[in-house]
Amino acid sequence: MELFNVNIEGIYSIHDQVVEFINQDMPVDEMIHAVVLPDHLKNHRFLKFTYSRPEFAVYNIYRWYHGYFDHNPAHLLPRPEKEVNQEIFNLIGDGEMVFNRSKVLHENGQSQLALQVLDVLLKQEPDHREARKLRLSILKKLCREDYCLMSGNTWVYFMDQDRKFLGMT
Repeated sequence: MELFNVNIEGIYSIHDQVVEFINQDMPVDEMIHAVVLPDHLKNHRFLKFTYSRPEFAVYNIYRWYHGYFDHNPAHLLPRPEKEVNQEIFNLIGDGEMVFNRSKVLHENGQSQLALQVLDVLLKQEPDHREARKLRLSILKKLCREDYCLMSGNTWVYFMDQDRKFLGMT
């Protein structure tokens, strides 16, 4: 019975926090970092997130209540990400600056942020070999640190894509 009670309590806790943060107009990309399990559940033997992650539950609960709109008017009818990244890329004016900043972020342990910054470059220059090598390095680190099959398999899939691109397979 404890197995069920602990899981139910965890789900309710995540649910209630998401609803509270929705009512505070918190963006979902901040919410996934703000929602936490109560201390007595964090390391509970029946709550091992090997298949999925609490962050994925946050996204799904958020979408259940909020639907397609994330409360940011820029996202209501968005332009394609590649088009927006092109504008950002044009403002920066130098892909190497993006590459170098991503490299520094990765070296400083901010691998997820490094991946997202590097994505600005890769959206515009998908054949940038050094960027693909850096992304492979970032993905390896993220994969090593991951405990979840769903996200871990995603890292592996894109690592394989980069290896193929780089002729490493």
